[in-house]
Amino acid sequence: KKHQASMSESASASAAAAAGASDAPPAKRIKVRAPQRSHDYSPPIKRETDDEADVTVTGSNNAQSTASVKVEAEEDKKDIVKKEQRGGGKRAPRVRPQRRTCPYLGTVNRHLLDFDFEKLCSITLSNLHVYCCLVCGKYFQGRGKNTHSYTHALEEGHYVYINLSDCNVYCLPENYLVEDASLNDIKYNLKPTYTPDEVKDLSSKRFVYGKALDGTDFIPGCIGLNDLKRTDYCNVVVQFLCQVIPLRNALLLLDLSHKQRPDPVLLNCSELLRKIFNPRNFKGIVSPHEFMQAVGVASEKKFRIGQQEDPLTFFVWLMNRLHAKLKDKQTGSSVVHQCFQGDVFVKTSDVNADESVKPPEESKTPFLYLTLEVPPSPIFKDSLDRNMIPTVPIFDLLQKFDGETRHETMRGQVKRYSLWRLPPYLVFHIKRFSKNNFFLEKNPTIVTFPVKNLDLREYVHPEAQEENPVTRYDLIANVCHEGKPHDGKYRAHVLHAPSNQWYEMEDLRVTAVLPQLVALSESYVQVYQRQDVLPDGTLDQDMRKQAMDTLLRGAGGAGGAEDDVDMFAS
Repeated sequence: KKHQASMSESASASAAAAAGASDAPPAKRIKVRAPQRSHDYSPPIKRETDDEADVTVTGSNNAQSTASVKVEAEEDKKDIVKKEQRGGGKRAPRVRPQRRTCPYLGTVNRHLLDFDFEKLCSITLSNLHVYCCLVCGKYFQGRGKNTHSYTHALEEGHYVYINLSDCNVYCLPENYLVEDASLNDIKYNLKPTYTPDEVKDLSSKRFVYGKALDGTDFIPGCIGLNDLKRTDYCNVVVQFLCQVIPLRNALLLLDLSHKQRPDPVLLNCSELLRKIFNPRNFKGIVSPHEFMQAVGVASEKKFRIGQQEDPLTFFVWLMNRLHAKLKDKQTGSSVVHQCFQGDVFVKTSDVNADESVKPPEESKTPFLYLTLEVPPSPIFKDSLDRNMIPTVPIFDLLQKFDGETRHETMRGQVKRYSLWRLPPYLVFHIKRFSKNNFFLEKNPTIVTFPVKNLDLREYVHPEAQEENPVTRYDLIANVCHEGKPHDGKYRAHVLHAPSNQWYEMEDLRVTAVLPQLVALSESYVQVYQRQDVLPDGTLDQDMRKQAMDTLLRGAGGAGGAEDDVDMFAS
């Protein structure tokens, strides 16, 4: 009964309120703006309009309606946050491996690391995403689950790996990035880098001896190269290229990171020279395996591992390849031509032509090397039935370029040669091998030559004397051949300029040698450096100016002496 009484009282109260409301003025229609929502997210609750909503509120309920709109806006914000957490909003950032301290760095074995091999997976032979196990030194592809590196880590218990492209170190199978200062020497051996100041100090007196892991000392820049199989022709070319200062500096400072697909030969040649001059080398030797693989592909197997070739032919091919990749697009010049290219002045005439009636044709021919013909060896033996090995000075061979010696060609022409422009580095090819219809024959004649102060003034064309004020050269490298033509070996003599010491290099064997013994070898290729080349590779302008003044003074003095003689004779 009490409940019914309370219900009747509430009904009468509501009727009275309705009667009072009928006497009140009509309700006002209030337009309330809905909260702005981000366009990046779809609203959690579908509404009729996104920009604004119409809400009808009576006079007494105006404050309550405004509060309800605020509550809805807060709920929308909460829904957006929840949606972001569920991944329904913007794209989540890429998850990178966390950096942690690795407890397995003590398992790294530097004695088994060798970064000279081609960067291929030891199982799939793929060159993409290759990692090196720092415990056993093997190469594997990938580091995620179901990869060979991941499987190797689980099966062998080797947990530390380095990326062969970016030098980042990871711990597998947890797959987190490892950063530790104790790994810097491994990263430097993988990819040695040099600053301009460090490159400048390579030719100074402040050179530093290196020490391998086994305690042996070595000189950076004069270390042995591994003979892969009959690749000694490549090793000697690389050894004397290390002594050509401008080319060496350009390859050491070469940066190909901005190129997506750099030339493999240029890239591997630069990396090979960086490893040769690395003072922190683990083994004290370098293997040109990766470089020879790139050369074999680029040359279409003309130069490959297991086949003996001519070092001069390989030198010319390599220089043309490097020139094509390093040349300036505007000038067409490169550091290769700046070092080795010179010009020869050639006079060509017919054999039976009278030069007084028909003057010879004149031309200038560029060259990277000069060929010197060795006189034929004697056919007969001496009184003791022994083969005689003659000796000839290099100046007799240089008579070819005196401008007067006639050279007949197979086309019935006569040519005379003289030097027009001398390069900073002069390469001589002493032609020892001749091929007939039956076999390849070697001329054992010994060519004697000066190690220092080789003067080529008398072989320069008279009209080009002022363009070549400095004509004196010093020997910096000598390639010789020993043995039979097909079964012989090539070895190199190089001058270590900072210590002024000659070294004989035959693959991995590096020994000091006297300069007198260098001049008695069976030379095949010689590299001379002009005396105005400074240790940093630039030209000494003061020396050139003094040489020019001396040249002009000598020409003037010679003219005055001739006048005095003519006057006395008259």
